[in-house]
Amino acid sequence: MNSRELVRWSRLHERRARAGWWSSPWLVAIVAGGLLAAFVGWRADRAGAVAASHAWLAGTIAAYALAFMRVPFHLYWRADASLLAQLPIEGGPLFDAALLRCMRAAAATTLAAVIGAVPLAIPSLSHPEAIRAVVSGEIPLLSSVELFVRHVVVAGVLGLAAALLLPAVATWGATLVAAGQHASGTEVLKVATALGGAPVRASATQAPAPGSSTTILGALPGFASSIVIVLVIIVSSWLWGGTPRLPPLVVLSGLAAASVAGIVIARAGARRVMGTVLRDVSALDRQRLASLEIRPPTAIERAIAGMLGEAALPYRKDARLVRRRYPMAYALGALAFFVLAIIGLSRPDDPTPYLVVTLAGAAMYGIALGGRLHRPPIELPRLSSTLPISPAARNRAKLVWVLAWWVIFIAAPATFAIVRNRDSADAWLLAAATIAVAVSARGRREHV
Repeated sequence: MNSRELVRWSRLHERRARAGWWSSPWLVAIVAGGLLAAFVGWRADRAGAVAASHAWLAGTIAAYALAFMRVPFHLYWRADASLLAQLPIEGGPLFDAALLRCMRAAAATTLAAVIGAVPLAIPSLSHPEAIRAVVSGEIPLLSSVELFVRHVVVAGVLGLAAALLLPAVATWGATLVAAGQHASGTEVLKVATALGGAPVRASATQAPAPGSSTTILGALPGFASSIVIVLVIIVSSWLWGGTPRLPPLVVLSGLAAASVAGIVIARAGARRVMGTVLRDVSALDRQRLASLEIRPPTAIERAIAGMLGEAALPYRKDARLVRRRYPMAYALGALAFFVLAIIGLSRPDDPTPYLVVTLAGAAMYGIALGGRLHRPPIELPRLSSTLPISPAARNRAKLVWVLAWWVIFIAAPATFAIVRNRDSADAWLLAAATIAVAVSARGRREHV
């Protein structure tokens, strides 16, 4: 099977597995881009072009951060990875089909970003703050077309990174794992064990730990994503005519060139090892899931469970399993916590875009977590119905878990950030609207 045939088969499978036309990634991109455009246009009317650019940048970074995180799932963390590894398909077609999935996802994200920048093409210098900034020389007078083009250029560079650079980095990391070149992780584990006074198992010197392998698979793309996002933020003042600390054209062209060069190098090596990568990553997933390591509830979770009565037992069960099966909930929660804390400590001139994007993303992810609590492997409805625990108690346990996650990771730092930026009335209004939408969506889910 060559690349064209495998791509055609993959696209046919995706169309058949799709829930309906409303789940098309292109439709989702258009809707998301329209929402971003409405937000950008609203900020342009209220605070001028610079504030609108801030809003676009915050929404675009959030969208591309999600696209960067999804790259490993397009490459090797797929449900059909073990099946593809067993079929007589060469590494070249396997890599080409995976790369095409990454490129389509990046193109959809870029489409949303470009649609979101459309209001910037409309002259918005009528706002008093914008006129004052131009007159005082704080920003140069850019035409609306030039303003729009600059934002499209940044979106295109981020799209290239999502389509080419991140797949290259993720493939390189998977190649290291498949080739067994990650012994350093095992050595660190041996040293830490020896310092702790425990004997080192003989098996630790024979095979790499699954944890170190999965860490490489996630850490390398995450590190590359951080570099791309930080560089874009450093040169972001170029979007509205400011003077960034680094030459913007050099940084953006360097990212584009690195993306193209990286994928060329990665494809040359992936053609030989892509089948091995899929097989070994599938095996690592099995090893990771076979070793349960279910930890007891934390002190906060024990305190919450003590107030739930009949719902305490299912709450403890959900807390244990979510920590094991969905560790990203705690990683993203911690990320949102630190972002909101930094906004509160730094008090930026225009905090509204960053607050809105962080709160909206956290609210949507919280709703997704609430759905996962009702599905396997967290909840087995047929088995749960045989236990002497009422459905109301199980639902109350899940609702309390989601609310606790929101309060600890989102509500507490968000309150701090909003109070520190209390001069921004928009932040209060949009934060209240975001929380209201999240609570109503959660309430509808519970009602259903």
